[in-house]
Amino acid sequence: MADASVVITCFNLERYVGAAIGSVLGQDCGAEVEVIVVDDCSTDASDAVIRGFAGVRYLKTERNGGVLLAMLAGLAATSSDLVFFLDGDDLWEPNKLAAVLPRFASDPRLGFVTHDLRYAGPDGEPLDRPTRPQAAFAGRSTADHGEKVRAGILEIDDFVWLGSAFAIRKSLVEIDRFIAFARSLPDPANTYQDWTLAYWIAAQGDVALDYVPQKLFRYRLHQLNYSGDARTPERSVRNLTRTLNTNRAIRDIARMRRLPERILRIVEERIAFCEYRIDLDRGRRGPAARAFVRTAPELRRRGVLTKELLRFLAVQALGPERFARIASRRKLLRNLPVT
Repeated sequence: MADASVVITCFNLERYVGAAIGSVLGQDCGAEVEVIVVDDCSTDASDAVIRGFAGVRYLKTERNGGVLLAMLAGLAATSSDLVFFLDGDDLWEPNKLAAVLPRFASDPRLGFVTHDLRYAGPDGEPLDRPTRPQAAFAGRSTADHGEKVRAGILEIDDFVWLGSAFAIRKSLVEIDRFIAFARSLPDPANTYQDWTLAYWIAAQGDVALDYVPQKLFRYRLHQLNYSGDARTPERSVRNLTRTLNTNRAIRDIARMRRLPERILRIVEERIAFCEYRIDLDRGRRGPAARAFVRTAPELRRRGVLTKELLRFLAVQALGPERFARIASRRKLLRNLPVT
């Protein structure tokens, strides 16, 4: 049995997936590492790139079913109790496993570990940008890291980085039950994999969590990375629908684990916000207006009411298509280099 298993998910990432695999194979940790790459029916040359690596297990899904189902296929195939995840367009730093594996070895109750990251450009070059984990954990005692991570996940906060950062211990987190739960969701093809699994684990109060304050992977920013992409109303609705489905799955977990009403209220508020934004981006003026009124108290608590009010008024006045075009141009202008 390997000391650790790594599940890499890939869909049409021929330009990037080779570097992702290489970043795992190049780990300087002295451990035996099993590498499983799940190809979600790519239509480009990703399969040829993946098969070019000796000792890497290649799995191909029966049909393109989205990253959650791809991740579940890889997770079910792992032989190690410790499982690490990597998106096929990201990169691990060479000391990633050397920094995280000792955390699991030091605490048999530890079921989940995450860490900080670096942003990177399309070619993998590191970008000098602050990160949300760095800001959230700055100055905090390491003894507080675990419960800080748990609270961040249960409250659906944005400072806990998942994706290519987190790892789990299967034997502590009812992994077979999770796989069955995730596969039974109404729309698993349009549900995010990392938050669903992280919430499943964080909701188990007897499982310890931890955070490593090191930048151990590079989150690559490129044109195929659609996370948060709202350049058109259609793309915005697609991403919001995935977030909505994920939050609904989270709500099921929260109810299953009998989490406090305060946590359930946060989840319900996030669901309501997604529903409002979908109505807004689809041009449903009346439903969007009513939904905005319902979500206003939660937006005020989060400190984003003014920003969201401006968005709401602009979309209502301009229409979703025109607003998206203008917002996209403004973003491009802000990112132009200063000469």
